[in-house]
Amino acid sequence: MLVTIIYNTDFRSEANSLKMEVINEWSDASVNMMGIRDAINNARYQVQLDGAVVYSGQTAVDNTTVINSIKDRL
Repeated sequence: MLVTIIYNTDFRSEANSLKMEVINEWSDASVNMMGIRDAINNARYQVQLDGAVVYSGQTAVDNTTVINSIKDRL
């Protein structure tokens, strides 16, 4: 399973926190992180599971919401 976190550099700590939560939940998960200075498709924070968007928004969302969204897609 590959989780990709694309985040505006303002959300670096939130992205790192989510990375640790994903690894705690699924020890075999690969987590890629990409910090950007602007937005991607009008979003400043995006989480993908194997290339499919799980969350996309202007702000970071809590880790539990993202983890539950990933579980729903597995």
